Formats: sequence, structure tokens, C-alpha cells
Amino acid sequence: MTKKLMALLVALLLCACMFVCVSAAPAAGEDLLLIDNADLLSVSEEASLRTRLAEISAAYGAEVCVLTVASSGNTDVDTLVNTRFDNDGYGYGDNHDGVLLLVCMDPREYRILSNGFASEAITMDDIDSIGDNIVSYLSDGDYAEAFEAYAEECDYYLNGHINGFPFAFGTNLLIAVVFGLVVGFIVASVLKGQLKSVRKQDKANVYVKAGSFNLTRSNDFFLYRTVTRTEKPKSNSSSSSSGSHSSRNVGGGKF
Repeated sequence: MTKKLMALLVALLLCACMFVCVSAAPAAGEDLLLIDNADLLSVSEEASLRTRLAEISAAYGAEVCVLTVASSGNTDVDTLVNTRFDNDGYGYGDNHDGVLLLVCMDPREYRILSNGFASEAITMDDIDSIGDNIVSYLSDGDYAEAFEAYAEECDYYLNGHINGFPFAFGTNLLIAVVFGLVVGFIVASVLKGQLKSVRKQDKANVYVKAGSFNLTRSNDFFLYRTVTRTEKPKSNSSSSSSGSHSSRNVGGGKF
């Protein structure tokens, strides 16, 4: 009886251990959202950032990820970010739509890679802009702030590409244009009202003394000729390609 009881207890203990292991394992694909191999974030910072990255990734169908490494080894950082993105399975769907921020502590460099659909939403200019917004945080060691800023920037550009870009800028521009037109109209009306001595004249007779001008002959002389030529379009069947990663953007720098 005792042996049976012990066997039952062991079986229950094994089941409990298996349950804990399965519960602790991240959902499929979620483990790539944040890999902090350089140990730059606290447990609470990791949890908060992972939640935000998951929200953005699900909203736009592009995997938005952060990867930190202690060292690049003998590999340059550009090669490293491309290799990790390709070999580790980043990106959603057949086109591997996604954005990856790689932070390497040795050397102190970062790279941002956008691929597939995300490369259309986050161009090289956008990558430069994101880098400008996070590099000071990285330099100061505020890694949580840097990653949060990166996530918000990705949200901004992905949203803009899908739903119309820019958002607040377009509204503010319209308001500024309307305001400018109203102010300009008011100023022009005031200035026009001050010109009371000016009246529209169809002819210059008022400036000519009576009998002082007598036109006897009139001729037209053409002094210049303008010739416009339009070049016939030439057919061009050539095409260019940026290599095996034609739908990929990679940029970054030191921090």
C-alpha cells in the first residue's frame, strides 16, 4: 500500500512539474519579440516591453522585436543583424514582415532592420529618424527608455503606412493653412481700405495733355522667338536590383 501511495505521489509531482514548465514557456513566436542576452533590462522592464511589442506586432501584422547581445564576436554588426534575422526565424508570413532592433555592447553599436512589408513602412530615412530618437538613451544606459521609444516609433510608422501618414501633421497643416488664409485676407482688406485715393482707370488719358499726342502710324515688331522641343521618349528595358535583400532596409550606428 505504501509503495502504491509513493508511486502515486511521484506521478503527481511529475505532472505538476510538467504543468509548470509548459506554463512558463512563451507562446509560439513570442520568444523572439524580446531576447535580452546582454541582460540590460530588469524582469519588470522585460515584461512591460514584451507586452508592448506584442500589441504592435499583432496590430499591424509585422513582428517588432528587440535583440541584445554582449558581443558580436568576429562578425561585423551589419552581418550579424542580417544573419540573426534570417536564421532565427524573425518576421511574419512568407515575406518575413518585421522590424528588428539589435543592440550590441561590444562594439557599442545598434542596428535597425526592416523587412518585407515593414520595409515599405519603415524606410531608410525612417530608420535614421528612429536612431536619432534612441541613441541618446542608449548612450546614457537608459535601455528601457530606448526600447520603449523604438517601439512607439515603429507603431507610428506602421500605423501611418496602413492608415494614412502623417496623422496629426496633416490636421495641423490644414489648420495652419486656413489660419494663414484668414489672416492674409484680413490684412489685405485693411491695406486695400487705406488706398482711397487710388481708382481703377481703363486708359491713361488722364496723364496725357490734350492735343499733345497725335498717333499717325502703328506697326508691330517681333523681337524674339521661342521654340519648344520635346525629346522623343526612349525605351528602356533595363532593371536594377539591390541584391538578395531587395525588400530590406538596415541602418544604425554607434552609441
